[in-house]
Amino acid sequence: MENDMSYKFIALGVAALVAAAPVQAQRRGTVELGAFGGATSYDNSLSINNGTGGGLRIGAFLDPRWAVEFDGSGMGAGRPVGFPEDVHVTSLSARLALTPVVTGRLSWIISAGGVHTDYGTQSSYGVSGLLGAKLALGDRVALRLDAITDYMPDRKDTNIGFRAGFSVFRHPVTRTQTVTVVGPPAPAVMHQDSVSATEQRRLRLVDANYSALRDSLSRPTLLKPTPTSSAASLATMREMIHFKTDSSLLSDSAKATLDSKIAIFRDNPAMRIVIVGNTDERATDAYNLALGGRRADAAKAYLVSKGIDPIRIEIASHGESQPIATGTSTDAQAQNRRAEFRLLVASDYLLPPKM
Repeated sequence: MENDMSYKFIALGVAALVAAAPVQAQRRGTVELGAFGGATSYDNSLSINNGTGGGLRIGAFLDPRWAVEFDGSGMGAGRPVGFPEDVHVTSLSARLALTPVVTGRLSWIISAGGVHTDYGTQSSYGVSGLLGAKLALGDRVALRLDAITDYMPDRKDTNIGFRAGFSVFRHPVTRTQTVTVVGPPAPAVMHQDSVSATEQRRLRLVDANYSALRDSLSRPTLLKPTPTSSAASLATMREMIHFKTDSSLLSDSAKATLDSKIAIFRDNPAMRIVIVGNTDERATDAYNLALGGRRADAAKAYLVSKGIDPIRIEIASHGESQPIATGTSTDAQAQNRRAEFRLLVASDYLLPPKM
């Protein structure tokens, strides 16, 4: 009877593994479903031999490092000579789990909480501690090994167990949100008509573009053949820059890339761009949106410091929602920590920078 119940636990766990959809593990809102088999060594005072069996686990991640976990297990155990029959021991546990270290596909777990254990003829409440490790086998499945110690203060019993099993992860639907981060406005010189100097400069630019278009239409014979776009200039403007983890500081290579765009800005006065900041998948959605905005703002500030008019540059943040590299490897995360440059308004062609 005891072994039949253990087999049912394992069968339910395998069914959960098969039904789970492909998702990424250890993100806020992720649900972990697991099945395991194990062995437990019971305190000598209980007169119960070592037991074997299995169980199920369910957990929910509060953020990439913290989670709450619940598990139930059933163990069939023999009795010493002189006792009438074997026993079936069941345990229900609830713990708060921390993932302090993640190295590649391997992550370590420590957790603590409460446990209720039923020995068949008696039951007891106590505290439970766990030390475990998870090895990712893919985007949705991980191998998990745990060592557990339960202490029952009313009886002063200590039970030690080891478990091995699999976990699958279901991640919530990701919502894409674009946030335009507006930096501190430049000091404005107010005039009697309450129109700022920046607004007047923008209106003058619009008026100059309109005058140039009107004059070109009135004198078609003076039009010159339209030169072809400079492929090198287009490639230079679209070249991305990258950032270190959790940082918006510009590296020397990033500044060099931005410097190469300045000459194209100056030789194409009608051109305007939008800088989009991006991050890898770690941390919360709100934090990554803000970090992406700081990265875009850092790139804009550098270009403005080199003499580029700030009204020609807009910024936005996609956070973690638009990765260019899939997976959670170090290389993929480095590629996703970037700022992109997109032409927002420009002429029909880009002139190459003058030598």
